[in-house]
Amino acid sequence: MPPSTARPHSRVLRTVVVTVAAACALLPAGGCAGSPAASHGGPAQESRAPSTSIEEIAAAVGCTAQVDIQAEELREGGCQTEQGAFRMVTFAADEGMRSWLTEARMYGGTYLVGSRWVVTTPSADALTALRGRIGGALESGSAHEGHH
Repeated sequence: MPPSTARPHSRVLRTVVVTVAAACALLPAGGCAGSPAASHGGPAQESRAPSTSIEEIAAAVGCTAQVDIQAEELREGGCQTEQGAFRMVTFAADEGMRSWLTEARMYGGTYLVGSRWVVTTPSADALTALRGRIGGALESGSAHEGHH
């Protein structure tokens, strides 16, 4: 059984934020500063905005999201519906999203994953219905042995 979604990933989120910050410190100067790569002679840097916002996801769910965390690397929020609590996270980069998912999967559950966004709720059926409205792919986590 997946953990409560009221704040299921706050510890994971802190880990991801620290990991992303550490990775930025290791990159060449300007790697996380958001300056276009074109100034270094390379192709233009990919936009840091996710393709779908928390507000757009919440509208598709049928609720108004409360954003709890707003950082350069990610935004996290959630809302409650008759189907349960939904948590939504958007990411500035694919690498941050993959790191977050790797940590979050340890807690089990099902995740609807799109282009730099993730939605979770205890009901896999609700995620399947949401997938029909906003796209994405369903991914599953594996809960720890004996974790309730």
